[in-house]
Formats: sequence, structure tokens, C-alpha cells
Amino acid sequence: MHGESVHILYGHIVIYDAGLGSSAHVKEVISEGRWNWPQNSSELIEIQHRVQDIRISPSSDCIFWDSSSQVFSTHKAWNGIRLPSSEVPWYNLVWHSLRIPKHDFCLWLALRGAHKTRDKLRAHGVLHSAACIFNCGEEETLDHLFFRCPYTNSVWMAVLAMRNIARPILPWMDEIDRMIHHSLGRKFLAFVRKLALASTVYNLWIESDRSCFQNLFLPELEVVKKNRQEVACRILSSHNVQYSERHHNLCTNWGVS
Repeated sequence: MHGESVHILYGHIVIYDAGLGSSAHVKEVISEGRWNWPQNSSELIEIQHRVQDIRISPSSDCIFWDSSSQVFSTHKAWNGIRLPSSEVPWYNLVWHSLRIPKHDFCLWLALRGAHKTRDKLRAHGVLHSAACIFNCGEEETLDHLFFRCPYTNSVWMAVLAMRNIARPILPWMDEIDRMIHHSLGRKFLAFVRKLALASTVYNLWIESDRSCFQNLFLPELEVVKKNRQEVACRILSSHNVQYSERHHNLCTNWGVS
């Protein structure tokens, strides 16, 4: 009643007093279009009085959101309970139609600076040393882990080469800014770039975990091979990505044919 259940307001006893089963429907207390609660107790008499201003409609039940003119949907419910914020410039790098969920979740964490790199763990008193998990001797920060470490840098250089790009690796946010401007749209090249970025970040994070918990990690070329397989598999599984003869070399590099 008025946003609260009868059971919460009056307890199970009113269901018992009314002679209704635990699975009773509302229609069982409606007779000839009027509320007709049994009058077996003072609580039931009060309920009968309180429901008189609740209109009974002959139409089928519907779930509404906010008002009777808005049909309920999870999308409207989510937007109704969350605190909206401005759209970030890297939105399309993460949330696109060909995304691989586990890859993009990992990339989203990286873009939010949420990965617990060893410099953060040391600051929280969890570790005594922030030395890079890949044993290069440098302090492990987000930028170092994903780009500056010799191990991860060599992976990125191979990934860039597969995209037919020959240049030094930039700092983390500089690479992201570059990707934002060079991965617009829904064409084949843009999808390859976005998938390659997310796959590389994901697999490097997996290797950092492997090094942490198993004290070993895959050779760089094995990580690159995993990236290639995952990107190719995702593109080949989609019927919405079109590529042409001018992409022949790129398709060969990534195993898409």
C-alpha cells in the first residue's frame, strides 16, 4: 500500500486472519470492482479503509517507472539511481561494439588509474619494495608497468610493428591521447587499434599477476602471439567489420583473412 507491502506494515498475522494463502493475488481482495478485504480484525478493517484511495483499473497490470506514463526498463532504473558524470574523452576506446569484456574492463581500470601497482601497494604499507614485477630494477608505476619496463616496451613495439607503425613508445597518457584521435569511427583500422590496445593492456596485467603469484611470466613473443590470436578471433567472429584489399598487409599481420 502506497509503496509498502501489507506484510511489512502489518506482519504475517493479517494474511492469516484474512484466510489468504501465502501466494494469494490482489484480485482475491477485490469484488465487483471494489476493495473487499475481510473484516476479521482491527488491522484488516484499517487496511480496508486505507486502500479506498487506491484506484482499481480493469486493465492488465504494468510496471511503471517514476510515473504511470513511463514504462519500466533497467536502463531507466539505472539512470535514475546513479550519479551522472561527464563523458570522458577515452570513452570510445573502451566501450565499442567489438569490445572483449574482460579486456575492456582491465583497460577501463587502467584508464581510471585503479590497478594496484606496486608503488601504490608500498604507499599503503602492503609491500616494502615497489620494484618492478618484471625484474628490471625500476619502480613499478602504472606508466612503467604498461610502457616503460623493457619487457612491456618490447611487447608494445611488436604490437606497433603489426600495425605497420615504427616509432618510440610514448608515456601512458600520451599514448592514450594519440589513440583517441587515431581510433575514431567504426572502420576496420579503428577496430584493430582499439582491440590491440585493450588486448595488450589485459595480457600485460595477466603476466604481472603471473609473475607475482607464480614467479614466472611468458616471453614477450608469446604475449604478442596471444594478442594476435585474440584480436583476429574477435574480428573474424563479427559480420559487421568490412576490410578491403588495401588492408591486406594489416590483415596478414593480425591473422585476419
